[in-house]
Amino acid sequence: MKQSWKKNFSILLIATLSSKAIGFLRELVIASRFGVSQEFDILLTVFVVPNMIISLLLYAIPHIVIPRLDLGQKSEAKFYTLFAKQFFWPYIIFLLIIVIIYNLLFQLYIKLTPSIQFENHIQLASNLTILFAFFTFFSSTYNIFKAVYNAKERFTLPAFTPLLIHICVILSVLFFYQEYGVLSFAYGLVLGSVLQIFVFVFDLVKRNIFKYFRFSLQPNKLHVGSYVIILLIEFLGQSYALIDRSFIADLPEGHISSMYYAGILNNLPVTIIGLTLGTVFFPKISLYAQNRNFLVLKSFLKKGLVFSFLVGFPFSIVFYFYGEDIITLMFERGAFSNNASFVTSKYLQVLSIGLPFIFFHILLAKACFALHKERILFLSTFLAIVVKIVLSVLFMSKSYFWGLSLATSISFMLNVIIIVLLLYRRSELFLKVK
Repeated sequence: MKQSWKKNFSILLIATLSSKAIGFLRELVIASRFGVSQEFDILLTVFVVPNMIISLLLYAIPHIVIPRLDLGQKSEAKFYTLFAKQFFWPYIIFLLIIVIIYNLLFQLYIKLTPSIQFENHIQLASNLTILFAFFTFFSSTYNIFKAVYNAKERFTLPAFTPLLIHICVILSVLFFYQEYGVLSFAYGLVLGSVLQIFVFVFDLVKRNIFKYFRFSLQPNKLHVGSYVIILLIEFLGQSYALIDRSFIADLPEGHISSMYYAGILNNLPVTIIGLTLGTVFFPKISLYAQNRNFLVLKSFLKKGLVFSFLVGFPFSIVFYFYGEDIITLMFERGAFSNNASFVTSKYLQVLSIGLPFIFFHILLAKACFALHKERILFLSTFLAIVVKIVLSVLFMSKSYFWGLSLATSISFMLNVIIIVLLLYRRSELFLKVK
């Protein structure tokens, strides 16, 4: 088992690093072609809603699906047949409805209430909306395939297929920008997302499993409340940046950008190591919970929390004491001045205080989802967001600008403490295991 999780972790780590590298190359290509232009501003504006839908479902769907699959089922036919009618087809229909509503409403918004930004580019905004609707459907369909593959601990395909999107965007922009302008970016996204699905279907056909995906609907209505709560949790989890940006009028020029760069650095170990481990461990945690093997699960979580501390704490120390040196080395060139490095390092310093708790939260959140204790996670996340807002207002009233990021760190600490206390009081994990 140890070799298995280490192998899976290595696969996901390589895939994540490859995605970061090719994604960076993609941004360089886009910057070289699009630069800072009004057409690109329109593209980014239109892309906000599709990107939010995709991101929300990317994190929510595995947490909805994996704990509710029969992970101990040995029969492939029964496993995939049940998956198809309880999750796959209801999700596809849900996606179609969401995409159609998004497309219709945004088209109406563009044509009936055109802003100054869209005024002379209504057709461009309309075309981008249609293309992004297709991209939203196919990219979000990837999420349901990723969930079932991860449930079966088949991590390789879901880990590497997103690279197809980066590659298609790079090639599309390089070869078709002159003819199609910023639409070349959207065409690349659509093509890459379609190829993603094609790869999954090809693999399922090759393994003689796709035949179990016959159209049939048997959604579990008893779980609808839990689905809504999980979506709300993921939405609240993405609101930290929105809260920070709401203070833009009260912050000195460039501080929002400094928080952005500090967040990128602080989240690097979380994205590369923390989320990768969470993805690998989640099917195991869910299986232990389904089998009610709480003794093993409790031991697994203890080891995981210790490991999270051993990983998160060194990064926290490095960012706290050497953050300015790292920022200077990585960013200080061109328009990024020495003062920008200083300001960014201050935000990174207070963000790094909460870094180990982000690692703790990833593992504890997986336990909550596996044990179907979503309400505990929702309560802790909601209270953490309230604390984030209150502290942000308090710090800003004192002109302590770094306090916005300190409020984020404190809210994550509180989130973890609440989860531990509520799990200890309400969960079988502790009630049945002494």
